[in-house]
Amino acid sequence: MKVGVFAGTSVDTQLGVDLLKSRKIESLSFPMSVNPKEQTKMQYYSKEKLEEIFIKKARLGIKQGMDKIFIYCNSLSSAIDCEKIQKLLNIPLITPLDAYKNINPSYKNVAIFAANGISAYKVDKIILESRDDINTISIGNLSIVMAIERKDDPEKIIDDMNLKVLLSYLEGIKDPKYKIDAIVLACTHFPYLKNSLKRYTKLDIIDPADYMINKLLEID
Repeated sequence: MKVGVFAGTSVDTQLGVDLLKSRKIESLSFPMSVNPKEQTKMQYYSKEKLEEIFIKKARLGIKQGMDKIFIYCNSLSSAIDCEKIQKLLNIPLITPLDAYKNINPSYKNVAIFAANGISAYKVDKIILESRDDINTISIGNLSIVMAIERKDDPEKIIDDMNLKVLLSYLEGIKDPKYKIDAIVLACTHFPYLKNSLKRYTKLDIIDPADYMINKLLEID
């Protein structure tokens, strides 16, 4: 098995490569843009233009022996028609999006923590379309992604971006109908902060990476 990792920038592409390497899965790297700002702008391209760029890179990967595509990027996954591309290229395509359709049914209220507004909106839409008994709070913050791209220390990022206050707000919602059960890491950069975030919150943290790996291994 040789898996092509597609993501927004070289950093989150490498995060995906490292994740697969930790599971001893051979991979190829295909970043779609140079930095987070370019990645965000790319999401506002026409869908056709973005898909054209993606398909060109995917065909190059297939020539190099790639037999599965692993899109380690929420925003990219939601900005292209993955089902259409999978059929066109006749190759399995795994994204984080299916993870959001399969959130633990015991969670009735979740906070969506995304890279930007369009990503937060898309993940929110997926969750609400899959469940009619769940409420969401959506947050997008590209500055956090940029700090991770710089490889700032996770504790510094949490302090600089005032994330303890955000966690306190989420935990402090008093109305029992809307008390947050979990935080969805709706950006593949954000697991970089996961262990540090766990020190400051009792809320469950949902990382789609495990779901994606299991899905990848299920496909022959």
